[in-house]
Amino acid sequence: MRPFRLTAVALVLLAGCATPVAPPVTKRPEAPPCVVVAKARWQPMKGSPPAEVVTADGREAVRLGCPFAGTAIERASWDVPVTLDLTPARGLRFEVRCDDLAPVSHFSLYLRSGSGWYSTTFHPESTGRWETVVVERDGARKEGEPAGWGSIDMLRFSAWRAKDADTSFCLGDVRPDGLPGGDTLVAVLRADSVAKADEGEAKSVAQFTDGMAAAFREAGAGCTVVSDLDIAADRLAPFRLVVLPYNPKLPEGAEEALARFAAHGGKLMAFYSVPARLRPLLGIEGGAHVKAERDGQFAAIRPVRGALDGAPKTTGQKSWNIHSFKPVAGAGRVVAEWLDDRGKPAGHAAILGSTNGLVMTHVLLPDDPANKRRLLLAMAGSLAPQVWRQVAEAAIAGVGGELGYDTFEKAVEGIRSLRGADWSGRRTLSAARSEHAAALRALSRGRFADATDRAARADRSIVEAFCAAQPRTPLTFRAFWCHDAYGVAGIRWDEAIRRLKANGFTAIVPNMLWGGSAFFPSDVLPVAAKVAERGDAVAECLAACRKYGIEMHVWKVNWNLGYSVPKEYVERMRAEGRLQRSSTGVEEPWLCPSHPANRQLEIDSMVEVARKYPVDGIHFDYIRYPDHDHCFCDGCRERFGKAAGAPVANWPADVQRGGPLHAKWLDWRRSNIDAVVGAVHREARAARPGIRISAAVFREWATDRDSVGQDWKLWCDNGWLDFVCPMNYTPSSGRFEGMVSRQVEWSGKVPCYPGIGVSASSSRFGAPRAIEQIRIAERFDTGGFIIFNYGANESSVLLPHLGRGITRPE
Repeated sequence: MRPFRLTAVALVLLAGCATPVAPPVTKRPEAPPCVVVAKARWQPMKGSPPAEVVTADGREAVRLGCPFAGTAIERASWDVPVTLDLTPARGLRFEVRCDDLAPVSHFSLYLRSGSGWYSTTFHPESTGRWETVVVERDGARKEGEPAGWGSIDMLRFSAWRAKDADTSFCLGDVRPDGLPGGDTLVAVLRADSVAKADEGEAKSVAQFTDGMAAAFREAGAGCTVVSDLDIAADRLAPFRLVVLPYNPKLPEGAEEALARFAAHGGKLMAFYSVPARLRPLLGIEGGAHVKAERDGQFAAIRPVRGALDGAPKTTGQKSWNIHSFKPVAGAGRVVAEWLDDRGKPAGHAAILGSTNGLVMTHVLLPDDPANKRRLLLAMAGSLAPQVWRQVAEAAIAGVGGELGYDTFEKAVEGIRSLRGADWSGRRTLSAARSEHAAALRALSRGRFADATDRAARADRSIVEAFCAAQPRTPLTFRAFWCHDAYGVAGIRWDEAIRRLKANGFTAIVPNMLWGGSAFFPSDVLPVAAKVAERGDAVAECLAACRKYGIEMHVWKVNWNLGYSVPKEYVERMRAEGRLQRSSTGVEEPWLCPSHPANRQLEIDSMVEVARKYPVDGIHFDYIRYPDHDHCFCDGCRERFGKAAGAPVANWPADVQRGGPLHAKWLDWRRSNIDAVVGAVHREARAARPGIRISAAVFREWATDRDSVGQDWKLWCDNGWLDFVCPMNYTPSSGRFEGMVSRQVEWSGKVPCYPGIGVSASSSRFGAPRAIEQIRIAERFDTGGFIIFNYGANESSVLLPHLGRGITRPE
């Protein structure tokens, strides 16, 4: 798998080994490998074998065995002592390889600091090849009281058991990631001083800091987050650009540090709030708070002609207030202006600048994300051209990167060699090569925005060619879940179903019921208010499905009352004691599964669909408890006591983990859910013979049967389900393969159609990754697959890509 960046970070280490600092990004050096493979440094925990020194694909590495077959160990773990200061780093990166991921549910990395640990999880994306894993500090959890990122003295790698089979994995080249300098050019300044002093501001600080850092990283710019409690001029010196995403106040000394950074050639970008000490440097004055007089007064940002190379002509941003900064004559200038929702100038500057930096008069909001990211890059690139170069280099390196080939040329050859290729894709493949070459020329001439654009077009073309070259899948059940009862935004069900048919899909599973509402004229549940406006959603979808020959399986969200439930219905359920409560008494807007009236309501509402409509199937979802901490309402205490044969004196401790009644409690929780599934199977079949019953389920039955009471293997064993759809929402195809390998064993004779989480996963999850996971389903002969979620983007982009090749109609 190709790395996302072209350059190495400054330090390579494993257990204390380092290499010199890498040269500047424009020279694109690769740091030499440095892997410490001394077995004695790796300390296996109980049940784990000693580390081995091996050579894998020509690389020295440490091999760590996972003896899960015939053992009871929950995880295989090893500690390795280090002396590591990650304070200036974004996180830690390392190389990993595993030839068989199926026995592992996930991997963990723990970093000991003082009397506590930082921890995070990871999972390789595929098997049988080396991959680079980056774990970020900001995503780590705390266990105990760690002493800080500057005092890491131990790393612990753990592989967690998923099945009773042995495996092993190799590690190498562990190093800090995102150190200042080298390829990390941008520092985003997080207002920790504000967040600690004002809990109400903490969420905003996190939102705008994380969003800013993510935008840079997704574009390929080297970026790290720096706390405003930990800055000094020398701390900032290695960076080219410091960004203040939302910094209402700065701690003592921080303004001076930023001013010294700018005085030595560093550049600043500030959003919304600008400290007084920095305003003269940035060529601005004023800054009165201006609240929008009406919705739409501040609706878009339009750059001044020629001011921001590579910026969109307009960028949508629906701001509700601004700080009305003005340029200082002779020192500052207006770079972009606000437009209202009619496209007219709003009379205020949106972006102002000087030779030292830029200021945007509001925070950067997440609307219009593609143009927003491009605007941000144009702003950063105007101040630090090295950022534009880095983004362009990353874009070129990433052309076809999600296809799984090592280089662009290998991707081209791989597409040409695919059997069953639809050579109508030749033209798009040729276009990809042409744009890729043009991107390289633009890069060499310093036209970084143009290079980035051409690389993006080359990537779109090569992905399209790859999709068109795919042989048709033999899997016959090809479905989408659709979370909206009225289908894809902007089109009616007729057009949405026509598109499915035209692209070789065979089924739709639309969400038509919740625990507290129905999107059709129901005699059992409250009818959603939208039905009065839009009509019977089930009837409309069913008519389109019959017209185009698509199966319709009506999806119900069980127990969860949902977003469209009438308030009076919630109040009635509360008054009747029918809502769930946690062990601490916090109410959850889910119906309690142990309440007989609630179970009957779930049964009746699903059977009603089977009775009223000639649908192909009905589909359970949320057929479980929310988590291990539900339900502990008064009714549960009384009803469990009767089932156990005596009242529970020490409630809830006796039924919780470690309590004497915990095993009985878990059985009883499962029985409440099982009763509904079994009854729906019997009654729906009686109401409409031949109807198919299915369920969306959590992916790890072995643990989820206890944690959420979802015993879907039992439902398959008893014949209550005609197919089951584990929600395997992960961009890691290696993890996906491991999950499917276990799930087909658990489902037995019942077809297991794995759920592919295109919409529930990251931005890396496009058509090539969906194709890869469909191929995994083929290898396990599942008979089908189902994708979440059928929305506007999936309908217009993903669906045609799949329909050109892997799901191409006969």
